[in-house]
Amino acid sequence: MAFVLLASGPAMAADEAAPASEESFYSKSLHYTNRGIQFLYSKEQGGLERLTGIPAAEMGCLKSKCHVQSCDTCHREAVGGKAAYSVKAARSQEACKTCHPVEKDDPDAHFRRGMKCMDCHSARDIHGDGTLWNTYMQPGALDARCETCHATISRTISHTVHGGKLDCSTCHALEFITCFNCHVDTRLKGGKDASIERRGLFFLVNHDGKVTLANVLSYVYGKGTMITVAPYFPHSVTRQGRACDACHASAIVAEVKAGTLVPFMWKDGEASSVRGVIPVVEGMKWNLAFLGRDGDRWVPLADPAEPLVNFSGYCTPLSREQLARLERAQRAGPAAAR
Repeated sequence: MAFVLLASGPAMAADEAAPASEESFYSKSLHYTNRGIQFLYSKEQGGLERLTGIPAAEMGCLKSKCHVQSCDTCHREAVGGKAAYSVKAARSQEACKTCHPVEKDDPDAHFRRGMKCMDCHSARDIHGDGTLWNTYMQPGALDARCETCHATISRTISHTVHGGKLDCSTCHALEFITCFNCHVDTRLKGGKDASIERRGLFFLVNHDGKVTLANVLSYVYGKGTMITVAPYFPHSVTRQGRACDACHASAIVAEVKAGTLVPFMWKDGEASSVRGVIPVVEGMKWNLAFLGRDGDRWVPLADPAEPLVNFSGYCTPLSREQLARLERAQRAGPAAAR
């Protein structure tokens, strides 16, 4: 998108050069470029292209409908049968839900109070700032953060003991979906996705100076396998935080330390998974089941390759020192947000 400066006064002669177009700062925004997918997928970033050798465009990941190329998409409204610019139209939830739908029964504490996307996100989040950000996960890319509204919080044990090193969502996230065994060959063959969705897994990583939630995707391509870990904010939170023993001295933490944790299993034609908070530690053993496809059926993959592991979106695994702190039981106290 470009702003064209129109001259007033006498028309320019035919041999006069037209004034140069000035590129708008919006053209560098993530809404306009949608560059996050291609950036995270690329082999240069350790992404899925490292496994497939196929560019993102050929995978069908870069969809034009995801690019907001014109201000009209959000700001246009009809007034007296003519088009007009409207800030009100852009602040409507209708403008957001076209690409970012929210379920009517979403239990999120904010949506239940009638809040909308633009109550948290700034104009800079939507329009950019002239910086060509790689992904919304890049530190500094977004203004939206819990502390904007929750500058003062109750002095519970959970809030004080972590010393600002724990992201709010780590304790307050309700639920999100983790996809295991994304079958790349199925996408390439028919343009359809095939994976197994599981709930109740909350992975922990380091991101932007804090421990925060991450999501995990596992992939199968031929006999090749891959695991991607990336920070994730589920947009579905609760006032009530997790208890200390959800993270500290749990059975999952003990299994991570011992290298015996199996987050995703396949037995007798059925998928199952653990539920709970899972610290993702440097050098950890994943022990995931990897499956192939026989028509529409999932079948165990014979002799799968050792999975490539990629920490994406500017996140890093927890250190062994951080895991040691999680091994220690903590004194039970009030939940985080009472």
